[in-house]
Amino acid sequence: MPFSVYQRPIFAVSICVALLTQQASALVKLNDGTDRIYVTGSVGVTQDSNIFASSGGGSDYVYSGGLAVEYTRKAGWIAVNASVGVDISQFDRFRGENFQNPRFAAEFTKQTGRTTGALTLSAQRQSRADAALNTRNTSWNYNAGLNVHYPIIERYSLSGGLGYSLIKYVDNPAFVDLASYSANINLFYILSNERDLFAGYRFRFSNSSRNTQDTDQAFNVGLSGRIIPRVNGTVSVGYQVRTPSDGVGGASYGSTTASAAVSYAFNKKTTLTGKVAKDFSTTASDTSIDVTTAGLDFQYAYSAKITFGANTGYGNNRFLGRGGLIPGTGVHREDTSFDWGARVSYVYSQHLQTNLSYSYMKNWSNAGSSDFERSSWSLGASSRW
Repeated sequence: MPFSVYQRPIFAVSICVALLTQQASALVKLNDGTDRIYVTGSVGVTQDSNIFASSGGGSDYVYSGGLAVEYTRKAGWIAVNASVGVDISQFDRFRGENFQNPRFAAEFTKQTGRTTGALTLSAQRQSRADAALNTRNTSWNYNAGLNVHYPIIERYSLSGGLGYSLIKYVDNPAFVDLASYSANINLFYILSNERDLFAGYRFRFSNSSRNTQDTDQAFNVGLSGRIIPRVNGTVSVGYQVRTPSDGVGGASYGSTTASAAVSYAFNKKTTLTGKVAKDFSTTASDTSIDVTTAGLDFQYAYSAKITFGANTGYGNNRFLGRGGLIPGTGVHREDTSFDWGARVSYVYSQHLQTNLSYSYMKNWSNAGSSDFERSSWSLGASSRW
Protein backbone atom coordinates (compact mmCIF):
# COMPACT_ATOMS: atom_id res chain seq x y z
CA MET A 1 0.00 0.00 0.00
CA PRO A 2 1.51 3.41 -0.95
CA PHE A 3 2.22 5.93 1.79
CA SER A 4 0.47 9.31 1.82
CA VAL A 5 2.43 12.56 1.78
CA TYR A 6 1.87 12.80 5.54
CA GLN A 7 3.03 9.25 6.27
CA ARG A 8 6.24 9.43 4.20
CA PRO A 9 8.20 11.75 6.58
CA ILE A 10 7.42 9.57 9.62
CA PHE A 11 8.30 6.40 7.74
CA ALA A 12 11.57 7.80 6.37
CA VAL A 13 12.82 9.07 9.72
CA SER A 14 11.80 5.87 11.53
CA ILE A 15 13.86 3.78 9.11
CA CYS A 16 16.87 6.11 9.35
CA VAL A 17 16.81 6.19 13.16
CA ALA A 18 16.70 2.41 13.25
CA LEU A 19 19.72 2.25 10.96
CA LEU A 20 21.67 4.71 13.09
CA THR A 21 21.24 2.61 16.23
CA GLN A 22 23.01 -0.31 14.58
CA GLN A 23 26.73 -0.98 14.79
CA ALA A 24 28.59 1.83 12.95
CA SER A 25 32.18 2.70 12.15
CA ALA A 26 34.15 2.86 15.38
CA LEU A 27 36.18 5.84 16.52
CA VAL A 28 39.77 5.56 15.28
CA LYS A 29 42.63 6.59 17.58
CA LEU A 30 46.20 6.98 16.36
CA ASN A 31 49.55 7.92 17.96
CA ASP A 32 48.49 7.13 21.54
CA GLY A 33 45.23 9.00 21.16
CA THR A 34 46.63 12.36 19.97
CA ASP A 35 45.09 11.81 16.51
CA ARG A 36 41.41 10.88 16.27
CA ILE A 37 38.94 10.25 13.47
CA TYR A 38 35.17 10.59 13.96
CA VAL A 39 32.32 9.66 11.62
CA THR A 40 28.97 11.47 11.88
CA GLY A 41 25.75 10.62 10.09
CA SER A 42 22.46 12.51 10.15
CA VAL A 43 18.95 12.22 8.73
CA GLY A 44 15.93 14.49 8.90
CA VAL A 45 12.64 15.64 7.45
CA THR A 46 11.32 19.21 7.24
CA GLN A 47 7.93 20.60 6.30
CA ASP A 48 8.55 24.13 4.93
CA SER A 49 5.57 26.37 4.13
CA ASN A 50 7.58 28.71 1.88
CA ILE A 51 10.73 27.22 0.37
CA PHE A 52 11.37 30.32 -1.80
CA ALA A 53 11.00 32.97 0.98
CA SER A 54 8.67 35.05 -1.22
CA SER A 55 5.08 36.17 -1.40
CA GLY A 56 3.12 33.15 -2.63
CA GLY A 57 6.12 30.81 -2.29
CA GLY A 58 5.33 27.08 -2.41
CA SER A 59 5.40 24.60 0.46
CA ASP A 60 7.12 21.22 0.43
CA TYR A 61 8.50 18.33 2.42
CA VAL A 62 12.29 18.11 2.38
CA TYR A 63 14.09 14.86 3.26
CA SER A 64 17.74 15.29 4.17
CA GLY A 65 20.79 13.27 5.07
CA GLY A 66 24.44 13.96 5.76
CA LEU A 67 27.73 12.18 6.29
CA ALA A 68 30.96 13.72 7.62
CA VAL A 69 34.43 12.54 8.61
CA GLU A 70 36.35 14.62 11.16
CA TYR A 71 40.05 14.49 11.99
CA THR A 72 41.50 16.06 15.15
CA ARG A 73 45.06 16.28 16.40
CA LYS A 74 46.13 17.66 19.78
CA ALA A 75 49.90 17.37 20.05
CA GLY A 76 52.79 19.79 19.72
CA TRP A 77 52.38 23.51 19.14
CA ILE A 78 49.70 23.26 16.44
CA ALA A 79 46.29 21.66 17.01
CA VAL A 80 44.39 20.49 13.93
CA ASN A 81 40.66 20.09 13.38
CA ALA A 82 39.55 19.17 9.85
CA SER A 83 36.39 17.72 8.36
CA VAL A 84 34.95 16.71 5.01
CA GLY A 85 31.32 15.83 4.36
CA VAL A 86 28.28 15.95 2.12
CA ASP A 87 24.69 17.13 2.71
CA ILE A 88 21.87 15.74 0.55
CA SER A 89 18.26 16.93 0.34
CA GLN A 90 15.31 15.59 -1.65
CA PHE A 91 12.21 17.75 -2.22
CA ASP A 92 8.86 16.01 -2.48
CA ARG A 93 7.22 18.42 -4.99
CA PHE A 94 9.89 20.85 -6.24
CA ARG A 95 12.36 18.18 -7.32
CA GLY A 96 14.36 20.67 -9.35
CA GLU A 97 15.61 22.04 -6.01
CA ASN A 98 17.21 18.73 -4.96
CA PHE A 99 20.87 19.08 -4.04
CA GLN A 100 24.02 17.23 -3.01
CA ASN A 101 26.38 19.70 -1.36
CA PRO A 102 29.95 18.76 -0.38
CA ARG A 103 31.82 20.72 2.31
CA PHE A 104 35.32 20.96 3.72
CA ALA A 105 36.78 22.82 6.71
CA ALA A 106 40.16 22.94 8.44
CA GLU A 107 41.49 24.87 11.43
CA PHE A 108 45.09 25.07 12.63
CA THR A 109 45.37 26.56 16.12
CA LYS A 110 48.37 27.70 18.16
CA GLN A 111 47.49 28.20 21.84
CA THR A 112 50.93 28.18 23.45
CA GLY A 113 53.80 30.66 23.40
CA ARG A 114 53.71 34.44 23.33
CA THR A 115 51.95 34.70 19.96
CA THR A 116 48.74 32.69 19.58
CA GLY A 117 46.26 32.44 16.74
CA ALA A 118 44.47 30.33 14.18
CA LEU A 119 44.36 29.70 10.44
CA THR A 120 40.96 28.64 9.07
CA LEU A 121 40.03 27.33 5.61
CA SER A 122 36.65 26.23 4.30
CA ALA A 123 34.79 25.45 1.10
CA GLN A 124 31.17 24.40 0.77
CA ARG A 125 28.38 24.22 -1.77
CA GLN A 126 25.25 25.82 -0.32
CA SER A 127 21.61 25.81 -1.42
CA ARG A 128 19.21 28.14 0.38
CA ALA A 129 16.21 30.44 0.18
CA ASP A 130 17.43 34.03 -0.24
CA ALA A 131 15.06 36.50 1.45
CA ALA A 132 16.77 39.45 -0.24
CA LEU A 133 15.97 38.12 -3.73
CA ASN A 134 12.91 36.02 -2.79
CA THR A 135 14.10 32.91 -4.56
CA ARG A 136 16.44 29.97 -3.99
CA ASN A 137 20.07 30.00 -5.09
CA THR A 138 23.04 27.67 -5.07
CA SER A 139 26.60 28.85 -4.59
CA TRP A 140 30.12 27.74 -3.80
CA ASN A 141 31.40 29.58 -0.71
CA TYR A 142 35.15 29.75 -0.11
CA ASN A 143 36.66 31.30 3.04
CA ALA A 144 40.14 31.75 4.50
CA GLY A 145 41.17 33.60 7.64
CA LEU A 146 44.22 34.25 9.79
CA ASN A 147 43.87 35.65 13.32
CA VAL A 148 46.71 36.32 15.78
CA HIS A 149 47.02 37.73 19.31
CA TYR A 150 50.19 39.22 20.75
CA PRO A 151 50.70 40.64 24.28
CA ILE A 152 52.76 43.86 24.19
CA ILE A 153 53.26 44.66 27.87
CA GLU A 154 51.48 43.75 31.09
CA ARG A 155 48.13 45.45 30.38
CA TYR A 156 48.22 45.93 26.58
CA SER A 157 47.89 43.43 23.77
CA LEU A 158 47.25 43.46 20.03
CA SER A 159 45.05 41.22 17.91
CA GLY A 160 44.67 41.28 14.17
CA GLY A 161 43.40 39.30 11.25
CA LEU A 162 43.27 38.84 7.50
CA GLY A 163 40.32 37.37 5.66
CA TYR A 164 39.21 36.31 2.20
CA SER A 165 35.83 35.08 0.97
CA LEU A 166 34.38 34.21 -2.43
CA ILE A 167 30.72 33.52 -3.27
CA LYS A 168 30.38 31.93 -6.70
CA TYR A 169 26.81 31.24 -7.86
CA VAL A 170 25.93 28.10 -9.80
CA ASP A 171 23.69 27.85 -12.91
CA ASN A 172 22.27 31.38 -12.74
CA PRO A 173 24.03 34.11 -14.77
CA ALA A 174 21.73 36.78 -13.24
CA PHE A 175 23.46 36.41 -9.86
CA VAL A 176 26.71 38.27 -9.21
CA ASP A 177 29.79 36.53 -7.80
CA LEU A 178 31.47 38.44 -4.97
CA ALA A 179 35.06 38.34 -3.67
CA SER A 180 35.91 40.11 -0.40
CA TYR A 181 39.24 40.91 1.25
CA SER A 182 39.45 42.19 4.83
CA ALA A 183 41.98 43.20 7.47
CA ASN A 184 41.46 44.28 11.08
CA ILE A 185 43.49 45.30 14.12
CA ASN A 186 42.43 45.77 17.75
CA LEU A 187 44.25 47.18 20.78
CA PHE A 188 43.22 45.60 24.11
CA TYR A 189 43.64 47.15 27.56
CA ILE A 190 43.12 44.98 30.66
CA LEU A 191 40.74 46.83 32.97
CA SER A 192 40.63 44.00 35.52
CA ASN A 193 40.95 40.24 35.76
CA GLU A 194 37.39 39.99 34.43
CA ARG A 195 37.17 42.44 31.52
CA ASP A 196 39.14 44.10 28.72
CA LEU A 197 38.56 47.38 26.92
CA PHE A 198 39.43 47.46 23.20
CA ALA A 199 39.43 49.77 20.19
CA GLY A 200 39.85 48.68 16.60
CA TYR A 201 39.80 49.38 12.86
CA ARG A 202 38.56 47.18 10.01
CA PHE A 203 39.16 47.53 6.27
CA ARG A 204 37.17 45.52 3.73
CA PHE A 205 37.27 45.56 -0.08
CA SER A 206 34.69 43.74 -2.21
CA ASN A 207 34.83 43.13 -5.94
CA SER A 208 31.95 41.69 -7.98
CA SER A 209 31.83 39.84 -11.29
CA ARG A 210 30.12 42.95 -12.74
CA ASN A 211 33.36 44.84 -12.06
CA THR A 212 31.82 46.92 -9.25
CA GLN A 213 33.65 47.52 -6.01
CA ASP A 214 32.80 48.51 -2.42
CA THR A 215 35.34 49.77 0.12
CA ASP A 216 34.33 49.62 3.81
CA GLN A 217 36.16 51.30 6.68
CA ALA A 218 34.97 50.89 10.27
CA PHE A 219 36.16 52.10 13.68
CA ASN A 220 34.84 50.59 16.90
CA VAL A 221 35.29 50.44 20.68
CA GLY A 222 34.10 47.68 22.97
CA LEU A 223 34.24 45.63 26.12
CA SER A 224 35.11 41.95 26.44
CA GLY A 225 34.70 39.59 29.38
CA ARG A 226 32.26 40.31 32.21
CA ILE A 227 30.05 43.11 30.89
CA ILE A 228 28.00 43.43 34.09
CA PRO A 229 27.64 40.97 36.99
CA ARG A 230 26.66 37.50 35.65
CA VAL A 231 26.61 38.73 32.03
CA ASN A 232 29.64 37.64 29.97
CA GLY A 233 30.58 38.19 26.35
CA THR A 234 31.74 40.88 23.95
CA VAL A 235 30.06 44.18 23.04
CA SER A 236 31.31 46.75 20.51
CA VAL A 237 29.91 49.81 18.75
CA GLY A 238 31.36 52.17 16.14
CA TYR A 239 30.92 53.95 12.84
CA GLN A 240 31.58 52.75 9.30
CA VAL A 241 31.60 54.17 5.79
CA ARG A 242 30.99 52.27 2.52
CA THR A 243 32.34 53.84 -0.68
CA PRO A 244 30.90 52.17 -3.80
CA SER A 245 32.31 52.27 -7.33
CA ASP A 246 30.41 51.11 -10.40
CA GLY A 247 32.61 52.75 -13.01
CA VAL A 248 30.85 56.11 -12.77
CA GLY A 249 31.24 56.75 -9.05
CA GLY A 250 28.63 56.80 -6.32
CA ALA A 251 27.72 58.41 -3.01
CA SER A 252 29.26 57.00 0.16
CA TYR A 253 27.06 55.52 2.88
CA GLY A 254 27.74 56.18 6.56
CA SER A 255 26.16 54.19 9.36
CA THR A 256 26.70 52.96 12.89
CA THR A 257 28.13 49.48 13.25
CA ALA A 258 27.65 47.18 16.20
CA SER A 259 28.35 43.66 17.37
CA ALA A 260 27.37 41.95 20.61
CA ALA A 261 27.24 38.39 21.90
CA VAL A 262 26.48 37.99 25.61
CA SER A 263 25.12 35.25 27.85
CA TYR A 264 23.44 35.17 31.25
CA ALA A 265 23.40 31.99 33.33
CA PHE A 266 20.38 31.83 35.63
CA ASN A 267 21.77 28.60 37.06
CA LYS A 268 23.65 25.51 35.89
CA LYS A 269 20.68 24.37 33.78
CA THR A 270 19.32 27.61 32.33
CA THR A 271 21.08 30.06 30.00
CA LEU A 272 19.95 33.12 28.05
CA THR A 273 22.09 34.30 25.11
CA GLY A 274 21.68 37.56 23.22
CA LYS A 275 23.22 38.72 19.92
CA VAL A 276 23.15 42.02 18.03
CA ALA A 277 24.84 42.85 14.70
CA LYS A 278 24.79 45.84 12.35
CA ASP A 279 26.88 45.89 9.18
CA PHE A 280 26.87 46.49 5.44
CA SER A 281 26.31 43.56 3.11
CA THR A 282 25.86 42.89 -0.63
CA THR A 283 23.08 40.84 -2.22
CA ALA A 284 23.39 38.36 -5.08
CA SER A 285 22.01 41.10 -7.37
CA ASP A 286 24.92 43.42 -6.44
CA THR A 287 22.87 45.73 -4.20
CA SER A 288 24.28 47.17 -0.95
CA ILE A 289 22.14 46.74 2.16
CA ASP A 290 22.44 48.04 5.71
CA VAL A 291 21.63 45.00 7.85
CA THR A 292 20.52 45.08 11.50
CA THR A 293 19.78 41.87 13.43
CA ALA A 294 19.02 41.09 17.07
CA GLY A 295 18.10 37.85 18.77
CA LEU A 296 17.58 36.04 22.07
CA ASP A 297 18.08 32.31 22.66
CA PHE A 298 16.89 30.50 25.80
CA GLN A 299 18.12 27.03 26.72
CA TYR A 300 17.04 24.79 29.58
CA ALA A 301 18.68 21.43 30.34
CA TYR A 302 15.85 19.47 31.92
CA SER A 303 18.14 16.48 32.44
CA ALA A 304 21.32 14.96 31.07
CA LYS A 305 19.25 13.59 28.16
CA ILE A 306 16.56 16.23 27.48
CA THR A 307 17.16 19.89 26.53
CA PHE A 308 14.54 22.50 25.65
CA GLY A 309 15.15 25.74 23.77
CA ALA A 310 13.35 28.79 22.42
CA ASN A 311 14.47 31.77 20.37
CA THR A 312 13.18 35.03 18.96
CA GLY A 313 14.73 37.53 16.56
CA TYR A 314 14.35 40.86 14.77
CA GLY A 315 15.85 42.04 11.49
CA ASN A 316 15.90 45.18 9.36
CA ASN A 317 17.35 45.47 5.84
CA ARG A 318 17.66 48.90 4.19
CA PHE A 319 18.48 48.60 0.49
CA LEU A 320 20.86 51.34 -0.67
CA GLY A 321 21.81 53.08 -3.91
CA ARG A 322 20.19 52.77 -7.31
CA GLY A 323 19.98 49.00 -7.03
CA GLY A 324 17.87 49.34 -3.88
CA LEU A 325 15.05 51.25 -5.59
CA ILE A 326 11.71 49.49 -6.10
CA PRO A 327 11.13 49.51 -9.90
CA GLY A 328 8.79 52.27 -11.02
CA THR A 329 8.48 53.95 -7.62
CA GLY A 330 11.69 55.86 -6.84
CA VAL A 331 11.40 54.47 -3.28
CA HIS A 332 14.13 52.41 -1.62
CA ARG A 333 13.12 48.95 -0.48
CA GLU A 334 13.09 48.24 3.26
CA ASP A 335 12.34 44.90 4.97
CA THR A 336 11.56 44.29 8.63
CA SER A 337 11.30 40.76 9.99
CA PHE A 338 10.34 38.97 13.18
CA ASP A 339 10.91 35.31 13.93
CA TRP A 340 10.55 32.85 16.76
CA GLY A 341 11.10 29.16 17.31
CA ALA A 342 11.14 26.29 19.80
CA ARG A 343 13.05 23.03 19.95
CA VAL A 344 13.66 19.94 22.05
CA SER A 345 16.55 17.48 21.80
CA TYR A 346 16.88 14.02 23.31
CA VAL A 347 20.18 12.18 23.76
CA TYR A 348 19.23 8.53 23.37
CA SER A 349 22.77 7.26 23.92
CA GLN A 350 26.38 8.33 23.52
CA HIS A 351 26.04 7.75 19.78
CA LEU A 352 22.50 8.94 18.99
CA GLN A 353 20.77 12.29 19.40
CA THR A 354 17.29 13.24 18.16
CA ASN A 355 15.69 16.66 17.83
CA LEU A 356 12.35 18.28 17.02
CA SER A 357 11.99 21.98 16.17
CA TYR A 358 9.51 24.56 14.90
CA SER A 359 10.17 28.04 13.49
CA TYR A 360 8.06 30.94 12.23
CA MET A 361 9.08 34.10 10.36
CA LYS A 362 7.14 37.14 9.15
CA ASN A 363 8.77 39.61 6.77
CA TRP A 364 7.17 43.01 6.15
CA SER A 365 8.35 44.87 3.05
CA ASN A 366 7.33 47.84 0.92
CA ALA A 367 8.13 45.62 -2.10
CA GLY A 368 5.11 43.38 -2.68
CA SER A 369 6.93 40.17 -3.64
CA SER A 370 9.05 40.42 -0.48
CA ASP A 371 6.15 40.54 1.96
CA PHE A 372 5.78 36.94 3.16
CA GLU A 373 5.33 34.45 5.99
CA ARG A 374 7.31 31.27 6.47
CA SER A 375 7.00 28.44 8.99
CA SER A 376 8.59 25.02 9.27
CA TRP A 377 8.93 22.06 11.53
CA SER A 378 11.84 19.61 11.48
CA LEU A 379 12.51 16.18 12.90
CA GLY A 380 16.03 14.75 12.80
CA ALA A 381 18.59 12.39 14.25
CA SER A 382 22.38 12.24 14.25
CA SER A 383 24.96 9.67 15.27
CA ARG A 384 28.67 10.23 15.96
CA TRP A 385 31.31 7.52 16.35
